[in-house]
Amino acid sequence: MVTVIISHECKNYSDWRKVFDADEVNRSKAGFKSTGVYHSADNANKITIIGEAPSVEAIKGFMGKSCIERSNGKRRSNRHARC
Repeated sequence: MVTVIISHECKNYSDWRKVFDADEVNRSKAGFKSTGVYHSADNANKITIIGEAPSVEAIKGFMGKSCIERSNGKRRSNRHARC
């Protein structure tokens, strides 16, 4: 297992969170387990996700897929993170 820390800024935390929560099945399939999701006290749109993945290759493969691929062809308005 490797620890993964992802930080990025989204346009709207509430919208992002809905997409992130809806993508749990795909994260599980990739072997990624979120251990914490945080946003900045100064800017709620600055997000940090901490989690575990089976390997560096596994998380890079998951993060490299487009949101359309991960959502079975349904376009999403906001990708939750990028490597």
